[in-house]
Amino acid sequence: MTTGSKYVRQRNPLKPDDRRLNINKSKHPAPAGPKPLEPLPWQRGLLSIPDSYDVLLSGGRGGGKSTGLVLLLLRDVLRFGRGFCGALVRRDLAGLRKLEREITDQISVTPELAGSHYLTGAKEFRFSNGAVLYLHYLKDEASFNRFQGTDLSHVYVDESGQIAEPGPLLRLRSSMRSTATGLEPRMVLTCNPNNIGSYWHYENFIRHMVPWQPIYIELFQKECVLVHSTLFDNIYLNNKDAYISNLKASCNFDDAKIQSEVYGSWGQVSGCFFSHVWSKERMMVAAQGLPIWDAGFEPWNVWMSLDWGTRSPSALLLAYKTPTQMWWQGKLLGAGSLVLVDEVYTCLSSPDGKRQWNHGDRELTTSKLAKAAKELCHNNNVDIERISKLHRVADAAIGAVIGSDDGSIGAQLSRHGAGFVAAPKGRRPPGWQAIARLMEAAGDPFHPGLYVTPKVESFWATVPGLTYAPHDPEDIDTTQPDHVGDSLRYLVMSMNDPRYSHRTGATDVRVW
Repeated sequence: MTTGSKYVRQRNPLKPDDRRLNINKSKHPAPAGPKPLEPLPWQRGLLSIPDSYDVLLSGGRGGGKSTGLVLLLLRDVLRFGRGFCGALVRRDLAGLRKLEREITDQISVTPELAGSHYLTGAKEFRFSNGAVLYLHYLKDEASFNRFQGTDLSHVYVDESGQIAEPGPLLRLRSSMRSTATGLEPRMVLTCNPNNIGSYWHYENFIRHMVPWQPIYIELFQKECVLVHSTLFDNIYLNNKDAYISNLKASCNFDDAKIQSEVYGSWGQVSGCFFSHVWSKERMMVAAQGLPIWDAGFEPWNVWMSLDWGTRSPSALLLAYKTPTQMWWQGKLLGAGSLVLVDEVYTCLSSPDGKRQWNHGDRELTTSKLAKAAKELCHNNNVDIERISKLHRVADAAIGAVIGSDDGSIGAQLSRHGAGFVAAPKGRRPPGWQAIARLMEAAGDPFHPGLYVTPKVESFWATVPGLTYAPHDPEDIDTTQPDHVGDSLRYLVMSMNDPRYSHRTGATDVRVW
């Protein structure tokens, strides 16, 4: 018995003069599936770096850093076999999946790794030679729990600049250990400028390093090598001119941001919140203390502002509002200008003296801060008691009841002789815009501007790198070290509020 239809159309045989046959019969079939990666010249240099050094891959977009990371990872898998227990981490899951696909493609064209497989649910590569690679997202210290108790021989972090502060990486390093003969644990990072974590990469790595030269990095307590690449180093990138045009358009033609995205420059204020008004040359004034030498000096024009924190730093600013147009060490300031004179910033420091701008001093107490506030005033030739309490402003959150018998933070500071008033409440964006207007006017002797002395180190170290909030372009991302920015915002909003221009007792603001 036969099955099927007798009406099936029969294929017509190709004729010798068939046009498509004549065009295609001499062509080789297109390759199907992935191809082995051929390293770029700079990637060959990367593969030659001794295992005793950690590595930081930096630069602009399109240089092949992620591919270089995959090449290095698979090379280590082949070299160490069962001794390899690695972690590949990134802040976002979508980027991690891209790396997963690239590794899977390379396994399929590497005969030595035939039989390796990926466990999707566990996000683990189990290689045929016994090596293991864990994939995981990493955005904060809590993400480390995945690796608690695991002995990691290698850690690869893609786009580490997307991680707000180095704490998660330091926790990962605490699990880097191995008993395999001849294997030294190693961490490899890739990062670009112009990300939320760029400030700590610059402070701890970039500003001290020269490409391809090992240097001891205090943060990691180990020597590290910087490898720099841009899209101009990627010979496999098709139509570079079109890609560069697209990058420039995505930067909204901001020259500083283009320098970071296209050329990998860390020397620009690249695409940050205040980049359109920022000028260190216009804003910086000499560090001379309060202008008590001026005939019109009155303590009434002195201001203080506080952003309290323990896990996060406390930022206490001492400032002066110019009552009239005045000279400040050779620079003419407009009437009503704000000069940040000095500061107390309670962050931790690394053993080599580098300040960790986003890590507060957990041993800070209200008595210590009150004492520091008095010393700050004394060092600038003014008594804190002569500064109107209406001009000592702080976040209203210090008035919250914290369950202590000593009362709120504000009440404790007041008992120690450093009382404050609550700064105006309201949305954050108007405060940032007021600061931007002062920055823009700096250098204009006929309008009030913002001026800062070199003593206010936290301002110069953190404010230039503050970036936009991911979901609100009018606000600043709060995962960054914005503490001195917040303190400045309280100060500017208070100066513009008439309730803070009267004598004590003639206002409805909360006073501690």
